[in-house]
Amino acid sequence: MVLSEREAKFKYCPLLTTHDGKLRFCQGTMCMMWRCAVSGQGADSDKGFCGLAGRPVLPGESVDNRPSGLQ
Repeated sequence: MVLSEREAKFKYCPLLTTHDGKLRFCQGTMCMMWRCAVSGQGADSDKGFCGLAGRPVLPGESVDNRPSGLQ
């Protein structure tokens, strides 16, 4: 799911937990798993996704048409 960093910060991360086992929120660009969805300096440059689940399928893109190695 491609999100802005602001939106992602309200999603729970399965790897970040508190000392009592509660989930913590996504760290966005501060996390090594965060991947930028769009390169550049435009309005969408803050959009990205969590790399733990692989690259998301974008609207209008077929799973079969994705380049190999980006699954």
